[in-house]
Amino acid sequence: MQKQSKFRYWMGLISLGYMGGTMYLLLYVRYVFYDQMIGVMNCTNAQLGLLNSAAAAIGTIVAIPGAYLADKWDAKFTIVRSIGLITLITFIFPLVMHSYTMALILFAAQSCVRIGYWPSLVKYINGIGDEEVAGNSFGVYYLINGLSGAFGNVVPLWIAQRGTGMIGAIITMGVITLIATILVAIFLDSEKKLKAQGRSLKGDEPIELRHIKYVLKWPGTYMIFIAYFTTYTIYSNVSYFNPFLIDVVGVNPDASSVFSIIRSYGAMLVAPLGGIMADKVFKSTSTWYIVAFSISAVMFVIPLLFGPDSNPTMVSIYSVLPSLVIFALYSVTYSILRELHIPATVAGTAIGLGSISGNLVDGVLPPVFGALIDNFGNTGYTLIFTLLVINCMLGIANALWVKSHNKKCLAGTRKLDLKGLRSKAASFDGSDDDGAA
Repeated sequence: MQKQSKFRYWMGLISLGYMGGTMYLLLYVRYVFYDQMIGVMNCTNAQLGLLNSAAAAIGTIVAIPGAYLADKWDAKFTIVRSIGLITLITFIFPLVMHSYTMALILFAAQSCVRIGYWPSLVKYINGIGDEEVAGNSFGVYYLINGLSGAFGNVVPLWIAQRGTGMIGAIITMGVITLIATILVAIFLDSEKKLKAQGRSLKGDEPIELRHIKYVLKWPGTYMIFIAYFTTYTIYSNVSYFNPFLIDVVGVNPDASSVFSIIRSYGAMLVAPLGGIMADKVFKSTSTWYIVAFSISAVMFVIPLLFGPDSNPTMVSIYSVLPSLVIFALYSVTYSILRELHIPATVAGTAIGLGSISGNLVDGVLPPVFGALIDNFGNTGYTLIFTLLVINCMLGIANALWVKSHNKKCLAGTRKLDLKGLRSKAASFDGSDDDGAA
């Protein structure tokens, strides 16, 4: 295998990290520019949430064909095409954002143009360097991802405050993703070139239809489904502190946006703490789930005590604190797999099915939470935070279920029978297997 140059490795990784942190700027623009978007689009809170629902619905539809096409298309082509078309959509958006129908179409289109993007990205990060640095590659990627995400919102916010408003902010986002497009086009090598160097890209295991009936019998599949649903729910909806600060506490929208950037991206710096808590302190991800969800539940109850007479600065600073726990929890979501005892043979399918719960979070909760604000005013935030507390309770209950499941698997009283699946494999290779898992 030809040795890869350090310069090419680092520039490729930096390019991917910068691109990954800016790829979703337009899709999740409401995280930072919540009230500003409602104002410029003249829409309701529920309608703003429906933009993400449209994208989530299309994303669910293209997920499986996307995984298939990611193996057929060149990874560099898929990545460059995705960020390039996102850039085009971002530049078009300011021209039509006063039309809710056009905005809905463009948000849905973002999922269409990203078909095959995620599997290709995972493949590329996993194979961008030598095998012994794969773990470091992902760590560096997410660090740069968080920094570029913050940059991708701070600069547009600064431009918007210079009198250009949301039009200036969105155009600035387009320029930022254009830079990302140029970087990955220059510093990523095609798979053909990588093969010439004796390298190949390896991705996640895809969902296989023949595995589905087996994983649906296994409790661990439902545990990872609930685990991702509960961690992603608080991860994505902590963003409602943004309009909460504006509507309930009376914080200036621009000031609230600054705290939203810190909450959504600055807090990513504590993500490694989750690994320390799960691996070193508790030596169990499910235990860390219980502790982190308990703390998060309390932190979602406290805002119910805040109101118009509360100190805006104090409440704004407090709004950042839940993210410090939530990011440390969300970052280790999938490390719960070691306690689920999912056989490697069907792991890709089980994880793929479990991850679908994320589309429910993006597709259902934003319009529901928006409707609560539209229909109940500031009381809507009480309902939102209450639902997030209930979500934390569900996360704790799921962690306890995982502990019981893990204990049974270790004792040998629960196992997944793959005999039928392995018998089919044996008919092709002449091997014999008892199917015990």
